[in-house]
Amino acid sequence: MKRIVSLTLLLPVLATLGASAPVAKKPKEPKIAVSTHVDRTAIWVGDTLRYTVRALHDPDIEFVLDNLKKEGLNLAPFVVRDIAVRQGSFGSKKITEVILSLTTYESGQAELRIPSFALYYFTRTAGLQKAAETAAESFPVPPTKVGLRSTLTADNLRLRDSKEIWEVAPQRWILAFVLGLAGMTFLAVRFGTRLWASSHTEKPKRRRLTRRARERKLHDFLRKAQAIGRDTTDDQRRFYSEVSQFVREYFTEWLEIDASSLTPQEVESALQKLGRDGLGAPVKAILERCEQALYTPRGFELGKQWRDEVQGDLGKLAERAR
Repeated sequence: MKRIVSLTLLLPVLATLGASAPVAKKPKEPKIAVSTHVDRTAIWVGDTLRYTVRALHDPDIEFVLDNLKKEGLNLAPFVVRDIAVRQGSFGSKKITEVILSLTTYESGQAELRIPSFALYYFTRTAGLQKAAETAAESFPVPPTKVGLRSTLTADNLRLRDSKEIWEVAPQRWILAFVLGLAGMTFLAVRFGTRLWASSHTEKPKRRRLTRRARERKLHDFLRKAQAIGRDTTDDQRRFYSEVSQFVREYFTEWLEIDASSLTPQEVESALQKLGRDGLGAPVKAILERCEQALYTPRGFELGKQWRDEVQGDLGKLAERAR
């Protein structure tokens, strides 16, 4: 009976206490959510690292970007090469990204830390037209770790630390020296053999035409030239072209003069040097008339006029070439 009475008295007290206890409120979402990102988790000394600070915030937040200059941002041991800012929308929120291009020249460490820095912002309130009319606030950007790559071993991180020189056994360098000497000797023998062979190889000598062969060849061409027509332009061109070609080839084979690349005056000089003064003048006259008949505007007219004279000069050439 006593227990029932005591429980009856406690129930109103518990009800009163429960009514007076505060209700737990749901925590509000922060106005600014900051995250950092790097394009690489580890870099070499001197490489450029892209470091992005991303802030997701309410639309009434406006960041102060005028002070974000690479000259005034100290992020040692990193050097700020460039700063870029991008802003956009993300659902009911806005997003602001600060992109930093960083470089470091530190060495001897396994990792580096990008230090924290502050970003300033204004909160727009109803009734204020300008953000400058409100007080500026700031929040810190958390530091970020970046790995530092190195070609040095783990026990020798300093650049000027020396390493014990590995001792080379005498047998190894003697073997390398002998192999190198053998290779040089082989190359020298091959070169000497080729040089000796080239110096003792007889070059084929070009036989000159005999007198009878030259006379037969010249008379055969005279008969062939007389058979060429005189009436048309093609006949004239054919006659003077074959005469010029024959005369040059004839003296090239007989006297070993490269007459194919010489002018008429040069052919005459070459014949005079070889003591063939009687051949210089008629050969020059024949070649000059052939060129004028082939390459001048009055070639057809001159060719008909000189045809008999050139034919006669060829006959004199055959007599003097005996």
